[in-house]
Amino acid sequence: MALLVCGAVALPAQTQMAGAGPAGPVRIFNTDLAVLELQEPRKDLPCVVTPPPKALLGFDLKFHAGYEVSVPLRDLAGSENLLTILFRVVPEDRKDAPIYFTQRVRVPEIEEDAKGDAFLQGSFDLGEGQYHVDWLMRDRSERVCSSYWEVEASLAPRDRQMGLQVTPGAIRASDGEQFKEEPPVERASAEPPLNVKVLVNFAPQNSRASTLQPIDTSALVSILRTISREPRIGKFSLTAFNLQEQRVVFRQADADRIDFPALGEALRSLNLGTVDLKRLSQKYGETEFLAELIRSEVGAARIRTP
Repeated sequence: MALLVCGAVALPAQTQMAGAGPAGPVRIFNTDLAVLELQEPRKDLPCVVTPPPKALLGFDLKFHAGYEVSVPLRDLAGSENLLTILFRVVPEDRKDAPIYFTQRVRVPEIEEDAKGDAFLQGSFDLGEGQYHVDWLMRDRSERVCSSYWEVEASLAPRDRQMGLQVTPGAIRASDGEQFKEEPPVERASAEPPLNVKVLVNFAPQNSRASTLQPIDTSALVSILRTISREPRIGKFSLTAFNLQEQRVVFRQADADRIDFPALGEALRSLNLGTVDLKRLSQKYGETEFLAELIRSEVGAARIRTP
């Protein structure tokens, strides 16, 4: 059995602030609180915030919501900077129980004439329901960008029987350890085991991004974990590649489990910020790379099959 997985869905984790929600008050600067309460978008720090209107249901049976924010590099130019992101998520039916999240992003020194945009992403998990999000980002100069939006997490009528992992109205920090080891699975012994080969394209959702973010890997890793838990599978062969670089990043052949920590370590080697001039001269380079990869991987599997 061979499976090709391309694309990516879902979003990267934020840190839930201690004492947030029903457990107690959260401590934030009065100036930040005033921005959240004012509900008026700010652009002192130029940025564009793009949130999806609906949360996405992942293969982990959790609704994933979040945002993507872009900032022109010229507006971050200068010596090292620090961006502080603070936002709160409020359930529509429990407005007295907001949950706060924060993240700090260190920005390296950027040249004054830098072109292009910096892209940041964030996520959190939800149970079914309607929610309101108040979001802000500020730099060391106290310039602020703020945005506000609604998000819905809902199942289609045909999916109502699903057992979701987050209760209705609940808000959780997303799991930041995507590549942790998978617990052992008791394999079925009543029938001959299956041998499965999986090809996965790990690529950023935003084609202009120079790094692979958790938002780009979350859904793919969830798919792999679902496959790895299937008791009828005896052997796994995994090939992880990046179509943009036209490169195989990780291979694992005929193993009794998927090595998630090794996969995560291998993905750190991706260098999406550079372009090989040889690849630019190939009109159909990505198509030819993918066709050859599938041909070689599926062909090798047939040769090994008794």
